[in-house]
Amino acid sequence: MTYICSRCQKTQPFFTIKCLNCFGFLTLEKIEQKPQILSLDQIEIKEIKLFKTPIETLSLPEGSMTIMAGVPGAGKSTLALKIANEILKQNDILTLYISSEEPPELIKQRAIRVAPELIHNQNFKILCETILEKIKDAISQILNPQSQTPNPENQEQTFIILDSINAVKSGKTLSPPGSPSNIIKTLNMLHNLRIQHSPKPTTLIIAHANKQRAIAGPLTLQHMVDIVLFFNIEKDGSRTISTLKNRF
Repeated sequence: MTYICSRCQKTQPFFTIKCLNCFGFLTLEKIEQKPQILSLDQIEIKEIKLFKTPIETLSLPEGSMTIMAGVPGAGKSTLALKIANEILKQNDILTLYISSEEPPELIKQRAIRVAPELIHNQNFKILCETILEKIKDAISQILNPQSQTPNPENQEQTFIILDSINAVKSGKTLSPPGSPSNIIKTLNMLHNLRIQHSPKPTTLIIAHANKQRAIAGPLTLQHMVDIVLFFNIEKDGSRTISTLKNRF
């Protein structure tokens, strides 16, 4: 999706209240693009960058959307912090950890224990929020800072963690958190922000599951993402991660 400024005629890949070039207020208009019919030799494929995680065999492709589901107590939040820590040790990217279940004090206590490098890393930000619209505004602020230039090549890669999608609800509905409608709205919000931004943010979504390995929520949750991981507690107390889906 592309927007053009009616004042300076410059284009940009996402909507902002002010034009990023001339700072005109509400001057952006959507350019309706016609569907492109292409042959395969017209398509350019860029090399996919992989973000390493604490697990040697697990990497997150840049710009991907991943669901990590697991049974209660498996350690999903702990692993998410360790993944953020590992990525930030190797890449200077802005990371937003959105917690819809825990207060900031508990997140810091866990970080001190499992990822102390995050404590003083200014690229690691947290947001404790359950309302979908407020989460959307926060992510938009991270993806589209006012100091950003219209040139996509100058924009920075971002990493977003949502912990968890089952605790988010829209302020415009009476449906409870975890309902199919709220899960779909949240996933659509994350998906739309991802495709509207260049480069696409890498997104990790934590989801609940039961001991029968059933992920809470509609099947749309698994269809719309690139990777689905299942974090389980085995009978001997060990933890395992299995891949249920991988588009890459």
